[in-house]
Amino acid sequence: MNVLKWVNERFEETIMVFLLAAISCVMMAQIIARTFFTSMPWPEEFGRYCYIWTVFLSLGYTIRKRNMLKVGLLMDLLPLKLRKSIEIVVNFIMLAIFALLFRYAIVYTGKVKATGQISPAMHIPMWIMYMATVVGFGLAVIRTIQEIVYNIKHFSEKAETTIEATLKEAMQEVETAGMDVTGGDN
Repeated sequence: MNVLKWVNERFEETIMVFLLAAISCVMMAQIIARTFFTSMPWPEEFGRYCYIWTVFLSLGYTIRKRNMLKVGLLMDLLPLKLRKSIEIVVNFIMLAIFALLFRYAIVYTGKVKATGQISPAMHIPMWIMYMATVVGFGLAVIRTIQEIVYNIKHFSEKAETTIEATLKEAMQEVETAGMDVTGGDN
């Protein structure tokens, strides 16, 4: 069960951190190679593809962290049950959109795989790059379903308003910055 819990809580961010670290290392190697030798032909393509994977993985991550772009202040003015109902309806709309995009991502990736197209510099099959859309939209579907279930289970519970969440986050940042400046003491 610990593996499932880890996958649920850390999957996307672990892969995104790894991809961003890989981009940094490869680009640094490219800078060193250009300085002392000759430039390598593949790092730019590698960085671009890692970034594309990071963008699509971030879909599921932002849904899980409840950081999707929304107009929170307007929602805070509504009564609790109406606000929760609207959130559930919006989640169902998002689910439908992500499911549709997931379906088309599978179809298009299959078409790219059938062509046998490879990337120009790294010579890897392009369908691997297009799998980012399949994985990203698939994770978005899963995370949206989780969000719907959570919202239904906690329908009557008072949720944190946008202002409360913003103030809480700001206070955490101030505390963290205070610890950094004073060497761990407040």
